[in-house]
Amino acid sequence: MRVEQDGAETCEVASNGGFVLVRIPVRVTGEVRGAEAVFRYQIGGFVGRETSWPQPAAHGTTLTFRIPAELFRERQRLTLEVLRTNAPAGRETLWATRYDVSWASGIPAVIPVPD
Repeated sequence: MRVEQDGAETCEVASNGGFVLVRIPVRVTGEVRGAEAVFRYQIGGFVGRETSWPQPAAHGTTLTFRIPAELFRERQRLTLEVLRTNAPAGRETLWATRYDVSWASGIPAVIPVPD
């Protein structure tokens, strides 16, 4: 199972104002049947809870990361990950990316960090 980003990320403040929603379209290739996966985020020193991969495992989906607005501060580093939980050798990272957080006129944004 492989996970690849399949389009541009979007970033917006949730309607209640308490969260920032980061959405990433992804595509899954390879053998999906039987794979168990989760996705999560880390911002600064805070690690968000793990969320189960949408079932049934779709070949294309959009992952939504719901991040508390008080953690989404200028110049913070945001890491997004997809992990396979039932890999033979233990947890396996299927996809990960990093962003710098910014705000412009009250609108949140994420800026990709080159590897």
